Amino acid sequence: MDTLTHALSGVLVLNAARGRVDRPRLLAVAVAAAFPDLDYLLILVDPLAFLNLHRGPTHSLVLLPLWAGLLSLPLAPLLGIRWRECFALCALGLLVHIAGDWVTLYGTKLWYPLSDRAFALRASFDVNPWIAVVVVLAVLLGHWWRARASAFLGLGLIALLLSAQNWLGSQATRLAVQRVDEQGNGSARVLALPQPLSPFHWALVVGRGDGYEMAYVDLLGLWSGDASLRPWVARMFAAYRAPGDLEWRLYPAPSQTPLSAEAWAQPRFAGFRRFAELPVLLGVDPSPQECCVWFTDLRHLLPTLPASFRYGLCKTGDGTPWRPYRLRYFTAGVRQAL
Repeated sequence: MDTLTHALSGVLVLNAARGRVDRPRLLAVAVAAAFPDLDYLLILVDPLAFLNLHRGPTHSLVLLPLWAGLLSLPLAPLLGIRWRECFALCALGLLVHIAGDWVTLYGTKLWYPLSDRAFALRASFDVNPWIAVVVVLAVLLGHWWRARASAFLGLGLIALLLSAQNWLGSQATRLAVQRVDEQGNGSARVLALPQPLSPFHWALVVGRGDGYEMAYVDLLGLWSGDASLRPWVARMFAAYRAPGDLEWRLYPAPSQTPLSAEAWAQPRFAGFRRFAELPVLLGVDPSPQECCVWFTDLRHLLPTLPASFRYGLCKTGDGTPWRPYRLRYFTAGVRQAL
């Protein structure tokens, strides 16, 4: 979820628990519910470390008491709240944030540092405008009407939305299973990945020995059309196909070629290997001056848009060392040395 939705979700849950409360207590829980996303600053320092630490230390149930205590030290005297109560409010806000990220595609490392495993329900994309709208409206309604009743109404709608999207995900998964059955590869891994903007849009992933097959589906079959449409939202929606008209594309494994295998195995690239759950070879840019090999993770590959996570290595010739890079978000090829 986005940071603002996290903060307001903390307010919504506090309203449900205690009814109307004063502004200092609302502010305390909102600050705590937004706090874990402070780890976004890591991308400015070390983008490769960001991949594995984002939604790690600040999103951990194990470390939650530590963060609640540290946040309470300045917030309690600043807001005029007793430290113990401020600690409870901060713990509530942190817990709401962690739960909000657990339901997403990216997930969160609940037991960090005891375990580096990310847990993800995959019922929602990382940014969900429908849930954001419900949260905002429920908080505003609680300000004008009954805070507790409004909060329970909002939380009920959110639970209904997530349940419905989780069910839609199971329907999308069936389409991926049908693809496996058609190929006669019963042991293949299948996934249905939620997409942004519409709960009916899913990315279907089928594992193969030489990589992954991927198709974009619109379960309602309403938006399929000309992918050259403008603006970009219409182009992206048009790329999703009706269930009976899926277009499967093969994304090769990182070690598909000797050159990509060499680059993929580089010690300096271990951070991306650890992060990527569905790693694929994105492309090779050979030139007389420099050769670059790029990889991505299919979890965040949206149609008609550049992949969110594009990491790779480049070298200037035989015998020279590989150097890691990332391509910046929403650019065609603006790269940053790591």
